[in-house]
Amino acid sequence: MAANKFWKKKELSSLEQQVGAALTQIETTITEVKNLKVSSVVDYTAKINAKKQVYLVLIPYPCLSIYNRISSKLLPELEKRVKATILVAAKRTIESKWVKSHRSQTRPNSRTLTSVYEGLLEDLISPSVILGRRTRVRVDGTKFYRIFLDESDQKELEHRLDAIKDVYKVLTTRDLEFEFRRDDTFYQKRGAKKVAKK
Repeated sequence: MAANKFWKKKELSSLEQQVGAALTQIETTITEVKNLKVSSVVDYTAKINAKKQVYLVLIPYPCLSIYNRISSKLLPELEKRVKATILVAAKRTIESKWVKSHRSQTRPNSRTLTSVYEGLLEDLISPSVILGRRTRVRVDGTKFYRIFLDESDQKELEHRLDAIKDVYKVLTTRDLEFEFRRDDTFYQKRGAKKVAKK
């Protein structure tokens, strides 16, 4: 049953079987999980020296819209069943602008390094939303990125921020700092239902 949750993959590791089994159990409570597929599951606990288990679940890009709708319900359930910090991200590819099959071919913006790195960060902090980002340079010349998140999501995100920071550093070599601030502008939270106008 766990193999049904994986996209074009037949041989599963024990960790992938565990996550796949947990997703099939969650299907009974959250029906939209049936359409969600997983590419792979990677254990980052040793790489980031975390005290608690940290797993990165990679999903195919076409499944990202499904995940965004149900992330606020799915993540707590999955963490409860697997007993680990779960981070979910879409599988994206970075293409070189020099590799072309034809001279006039241009690289899509979604395949650039900047776009992939920004998309990865948005996936990792989901279901929260980035309110602002600043690039800062320290006295010794090293860069870090300050990310502003919504204050209302602080309870959900606070225990996962260290894992997000460390995994993002391993994947992109970029340092992050998170800050929570009140959002005075109106926006619709990812996965929220639209309110019909009267």
